[in-house]
Amino acid sequence: MANKLPEGFNWQAITPDDSPLTPMDVLADERHKTLATASVSEGEVAYNFRSQIYDYATGIERETGMQFDLLEVAQEKPVALIFGSYT
Repeated sequence: MANKLPEGFNWQAITPDDSPLTPMDVLADERHKTLATASVSEGEVAYNFRSQIYDYATGIERETGMQFDLLEVAQEKPVALIFGSYT
């Protein structure tokens, strides 16, 4: 992970006014650098987790009665998990 933002990047445009951190704060924090570094290697089994699946189609959280099981799904097909927030 680079320690600086691209030249000319307008970080204010994507940062909430009430955010306690700027992207530069996050990039400089060792705890966040650790989170950005993969601890599972390619081909290695990832940690399993289960989570309720919710339906937000109407803008309101509604339980579906189904669960997501990472290892179960990963046995059927590749899985990409994307997490995207810096605050």
